[in-house]
Amino acid sequence: MNLFGDTKSSGFTLVELLVVIAIISLLSSVVLTSLSGARANARDSRRASDFDQLRKAVQAYITDNTAYPGLGDNAGVRVSRDCSMTNIYTDLVDAGYLQKMPTDPVDDPQTCGRNIDGDRLPEDGYFYGWDSSNPGGDNTVFCFGINRFEGGSVPEPLQDLNWQNDNDFGPDANLDEAAFVYCFTNTDSTFSPL
Repeated sequence: MNLFGDTKSSGFTLVELLVVIAIISLLSSVVLTSLSGARANARDSRRASDFDQLRKAVQAYITDNTAYPGLGDNAGVRVSRDCSMTNIYTDLVDAGYLQKMPTDPVDDPQTCGRNIDGDRLPEDGYFYGWDSSNPGGDNTVFCFGINRFEGGSVPEPLQDLNWQNDNDFGPDANLDEAAFVYCFTNTDSTFSPL
């Protein structure tokens, strides 16, 4: 019996409503966390796919031209759809080897190469880099890098191709800090498909 003499209870009590709201909030946070992780993994998978696409375009360019693309990008450049003035962009996109330049899913370029005062590309950003003159180990020249992955580690399809742990790369295109680096080497001078 309540204060008004009514013995029938209709609706929820305040405590019951608070419990329901707390349960809904908890479930929502679990679902949002799962979605966030799934999105990050999807972006990392796209990064691996972008690399594969770029690698095939470079191989086709080498086969057709008996030369490497992006030769003039020897101070390191950002690989992005927004960086159309780079040699790698001109050689691959403008020449028809790529329909569009692969771009990191969360890339927001402030610069396409080194800043005017010689500073590096931002070390904590998500972007792809290209350097046509890299000292990273024996016979390396043309190198592509993925600066960061959201999952914290290099995706499995790329692990066996990653040179980052084996070489001392220079700071151009941030290859010395990149999570993943793949280099086309001077031993590929026969220009056969890699």
